[in-house]
Amino acid sequence: MVRRIQVPWCVRSAVTFCVGFSMGALLQLGINMTFNPTQHQEHWSLLPDTPPPPDDAKAARNTATPRILCYVLTGPKTHQASLHVKNTWGQRCDKTLFFSTQKDSNLGTITLDVPEGYNYLWAKAKGALGHLHTHYPGYDWYLKADDDTFVIVENLRYFLKAIDPGKPVYYGVKFKHHVKQGYMSGGGGYVLSSEALRKFVTDALTLTDQTHCATNDTRGAEDLLLGECLESVGVSAGDSLDEMGRSRFFSHSPLSLFYKQPLINRFHWYWRYLWHKHGVGPDCCSQHLVSFHDINPRMMWTLETLLYRVHIHHDLQPPHLNTSTSTVPPPTSSPVPSSISS
Repeated sequence: MVRRIQVPWCVRSAVTFCVGFSMGALLQLGINMTFNPTQHQEHWSLLPDTPPPPDDAKAARNTATPRILCYVLTGPKTHQASLHVKNTWGQRCDKTLFFSTQKDSNLGTITLDVPEGYNYLWAKAKGALGHLHTHYPGYDWYLKADDDTFVIVENLRYFLKAIDPGKPVYYGVKFKHHVKQGYMSGGGGYVLSSEALRKFVTDALTLTDQTHCATNDTRGAEDLLLGECLESVGVSAGDSLDEMGRSRFFSHSPLSLFYKQPLINRFHWYWRYLWHKHGVGPDCCSQHLVSFHDINPRMMWTLETLLYRVHIHHDLQPPHLNTSTSTVPPPTSSPVPSSISS
């Protein structure tokens, strides 16, 4: 008589989990191999690049319009993603530069002699700002972005047009903790006035007291360390709320903002760090919204197309059927995955 071996339930459960996890991983790998937008740029050839405005058109622009230099901190592993920035919103800045540790002729990168890697963003940030101060004076504002940031440059100009760039101030997604006046999150982009840039390079970077500005460090949170340095030399962390008290800069994707989810984890670090709280849903944000973060190439081209290549014929729509003012339906029981809801 053969005796049946009894397998404990915990072992069976573990084996079942491992098998299911492995199948899911293989399926996801197959999907990524089928379509990977960062490796197969030909998918975007269906959307021809919008040509940059000619130099004479830029020169003829109203002199009251602030001149904005946009710079992106990137790296060799994400140069391909940076090309999508160059071919979309980056064309709308007066000048767009890409800082990296490796030369790339397609991007026209400015190479910095600093260690590569996310942990060394502070070294890259200091090098980029020093380079801008020396080689690119004459702009009113300097916008820092990541290679997964999307910026609506026209709305940034609208926000900055009445602000004096001669004042030491900078704006972005304002965080609290660690810096008394607050500091700007790096992912959603931050914009420094020309005076703020000058004070950082000529005043902050010459400080010897490392408790006020970590000039000797190469590692660390770039946005936090920059905030400490700027505060130490009198650069204000400004508020960028609109007239209705709504935020313009965001360090998250639209998928995390516009859909009113039934479950939001308010204990997530993001909500604890925000200086100004905001809602989730269609009315979460300013109508003059400036930036998003965590934008992959697929979403970048989706935003580019919806914002700049789709024309809506508002004149043909009866006012009483304007769905943009319709009542928002109650949230469903299945929340959309979100980086700020889990």
